[in-house]
Amino acid sequence: MTSEILIQKLRDVFQTSGNETKASQMSKYMKGHFAYFGISAPLRNTIQKEWLKSIKGEEYDFWELIYTLWEQEEREFQMVAVDLLKKYPKRNINIEDINYLEHFIVTKSWWDTVDLIASNSVGFYFQKYPEKIEDIITKWRHSDNLWLNRTCLIFQLKYKDKVDFTLLKDLIIQYQPVKEFFIQKAIGWSLRQYTRVEPELVKEFVEEIQLSGLARREALRLL
Repeated sequence: MTSEILIQKLRDVFQTSGNETKASQMSKYMKGHFAYFGISAPLRNTIQKEWLKSIKGEEYDFWELIYTLWEQEEREFQMVAVDLLKKYPKRNINIEDINYLEHFIVTKSWWDTVDLIASNSVGFYFQKYPEKIEDIITKWRHSDNLWLNRTCLIFQLKYKDKVDFTLLKDLIIQYQPVKEFFIQKAIGWSLRQYTRVEPELVKEFVEEIQLSGLARREALRLL
């Protein structure tokens, strides 16, 4: 069965479950970047679960399905795609799959999808293929794309004591002068997360580079 047919089943339920008032509110919250059916996350999760049950046993290409979901206009479809990516077994991740993930980071980009892809899918990928970190992160950190830059800063959020703090510090020093909100927020977020493991090291680094403003507040929030 084609991805289009599978997704039409989901669209039918989304259309009957949507709420125009909520759709308008959700679009406004996301700065008008996306259209919505107006379905809350809990309801979407319920619908999504039932949809996945209904297509169980159908033959389809995983990445084609994700791409087709991504091409849909309404934001709920991209959130379904992100959830499916998050649940994708790490053992099934192939070395070339980073190209798919990069595509989803740089298209229909906003924090709601990028942060989940970065901290889950990209994080898992680099845990499986650590030999790719240097090449990919070097490419992304020098990209003009804000969301690839942000991904560099936050892909290690779930690494705990396995964080490459040398790499993270190097990235933060590079991006420290960048005034973009999403970069400064990511700097602080990445450091705040690491304070759960090495609070003193983070404090020392923050003072050493004289981190200030939003990034500093976020970094030291738990201390």
